[in-house]
Amino acid sequence: MAAIPKEPFKDSWPYLQAMLRLIRAYFRGEYRNVSQDALVYIIAAVSYLVDPFDLIPDEVPFLGFLDDATVVSFALERTRQALDDFMIWETTAL
Repeated sequence: MAAIPKEPFKDSWPYLQAMLRLIRAYFRGEYRNVSQDALVYIIAAVSYLVDPFDLIPDEVPFLGFLDDATVVSFALERTRQALDDFMIWETTAL
C-alpha cells in the first residue's frame, strides 16, 4: 500500500489521525465512551481508506483518493462529536 497523501485529507487530517487512535484505544480497552454507531462509521471509513481495492484505484492521480476523502468526510460528519469527546479524553486522561 502506498503512503496516504495528506492533501486530499488536509481539512480532516487531525480527525483521521484521531480515528486511528480511537480504534486503538477502544480495542485495548482504554476508551469505551463511544457509541457502536460511531465506532462502526470510524472503522468502516478507515478500512475503506486502507483497502487498495476500492471504487477508484488509489493509483489514479488525485481521483484515486477523492473517493477515500469522500468516505472519510461522510464518516466524520456523523462522528465529529464522538471524535471531539475522544480528543478531550486524550488530553485529560492520566
